Amino acid sequence: MSADPLSRLRALIKRYTVISFIPDIDNYRRLTGQRNGSCIFRGCTEPVVWEDARGSNLLCEGHYQTMKWWIEEARIGLVAGDQSALFRFEQESSHEQ
Repeated sequence: MSADPLSRLRALIKRYTVISFIPDIDNYRRLTGQRNGSCIFRGCTEPVVWEDARGSNLLCEGHYQTMKWWIEEARIGLVAGDQSALFRFEQESSHEQ
């Protein structure tokens, strides 16, 4: 996978979901009732509890948390300096050796 945080995020999304774009996770909303449909993660059979602002691209609770984490990690990876996820990874790797 590429070292670029956005490229890594896109690759994860393309590999594990049925969409090919980065969802606007900040505008997802929790469903208030039952909803037909399935989670955008391939093979997921958990009940959906999150939807995007358009009412599509449904997520179960676990995959909503996963997507939030992936997106947050990509955002952190774009931050310069020691707050970057890429910098933290390099520091952790050097301490393990």
